Amino acid sequence: MKFWTSQSISDKLMRMTLLVGGVSLLLAYISFLIYDLYSLRQQLMTSMATEANIVGANSVTALLFDDRLAAENTLSALRNSPQIRAAVIIRPDGTEFARYLRTPSTQFQLNEHLTLTETEHFWTRGRDILLGSRIRFQGGWVGSVYMLAETSGVARSIERFGLISAGMLLVCFAITLLATSTIRHLVSDPLTDLAQTAQVVTRERDYSVRAKIPPSSDELSFLVKSFNEMLGQIQTRDRALESSRAELEQRVEERTAELSSTNKELEAFSYSVAHDLRGPLQHINNIGFLLQHSASQNLDEEGRMLVDRLLEGSKRMSVLIDDLLNLSRASSHPLHRRPIDLSHIADAIVARLQAEKDGRSVRFDIARGAHVFADEGLMQVVLDNLIGNAWKYTSRQDSALIQFGHSDENGETVFFVRDNGAGFNPRYADRLFRPFQRLHSQSEFVGTGVGLATAYRIVTRHGGKIWARGEIDKGATFYFTVPYSET
Repeated sequence: MKFWTSQSISDKLMRMTLLVGGVSLLLAYISFLIYDLYSLRQQLMTSMATEANIVGANSVTALLFDDRLAAENTLSALRNSPQIRAAVIIRPDGTEFARYLRTPSTQFQLNEHLTLTETEHFWTRGRDILLGSRIRFQGGWVGSVYMLAETSGVARSIERFGLISAGMLLVCFAITLLATSTIRHLVSDPLTDLAQTAQVVTRERDYSVRAKIPPSSDELSFLVKSFNEMLGQIQTRDRALESSRAELEQRVEERTAELSSTNKELEAFSYSVAHDLRGPLQHINNIGFLLQHSASQNLDEEGRMLVDRLLEGSKRMSVLIDDLLNLSRASSHPLHRRPIDLSHIADAIVARLQAEKDGRSVRFDIARGAHVFADEGLMQVVLDNLIGNAWKYTSRQDSALIQFGHSDENGETVFFVRDNGAGFNPRYADRLFRPFQRLHSQSEFVGTGVGLATAYRIVTRHGGKIWARGEIDKGATFYFTVPYSET
């Protein structure tokens, strides 16, 4: 099969035509031989039946008058039939009456006999044929004649016919070969040229080439014309695409340059704003601190309350500035990937939180072996936000539990931070990672609404995904992936 499929169409057409033609001629040759053998055998049997009737008619008198010599003389006339090897006449009682042997060395023993209901029957003895026929007289029978004929003459005739037919078969096969070799070029040459053109188009992406159109007006000509028209259409579209691509690349370069410039300006603006805001904010903090600790005795209850609110707002403003800087850094900070251990980072964050727990009962469960190939500083920000959120939203739990772990799902490592805190309404899960979008009021849990947006930008910059699941008062779980790749 592999040899057949590896051949060209031209060779396949040649082999297919020769195979079909050769098989057809061979079947015709065999059919004629079988038919000729059958015909010659039937002719021999008809000739034997005729001669048996003649011998029987001429032997009636000899049988009636028991004249064995006359019967033998009648049988001796069979010498004129060279195919008859032996013959015998049998009386009604089954005894032999007369015998004929073509040569003294001929061996003939009669073992077959006609039944009472048979008037004629043929038997096959190897390559010989034995005929049994009743000798009739006045509506009855007075004996039987048995004749043994050889089929060597039939075999010689078949042999002569086979040689002649074989010669004709070879002549016909040679004519078929010549005709196939001549005609196949009308079919294979256009297909070969079409295939070569297709190879040039595929290999060189040159849509300007064209296949040669055959002179005939058949399906092959229509196929080649359609192929050339298709190449023309592809060439036109390719030129249009090249032009569009060049224009698009130019636009992308221009837009990339604009975005790069804008990002630099935003980054400079962020640092400038942070620097400009931190100075006045620090003055406010200093004045508030002095009022709270040095001049509190000169303030009434309302004044002290206003100072506390001033310091609280200043602290929230400072946190917001830090969060905005982290959000800006998450988008613009260049990635410096290296192997890091997230479990070790989580341990450091937990140690810091436990030092500030203010009498809270919090249990931490940090899994080992959370390795990634990422930017260590940015992943520190991600875990700070996720574990910090878990710490914040479990503040009202008598026995809080915060877990950090990882699992393999569909061949990918998924990291998670889980808590048993306030949770959230799953209907609004898509709002969690948008800047300044919060699902809890400021009076419930303080925050800026920037931390999860920062974590989202960092994870997506690493080529990963981040999502959350939770229910109100049943805790929340934040999942994220970081593909372990050095590219």
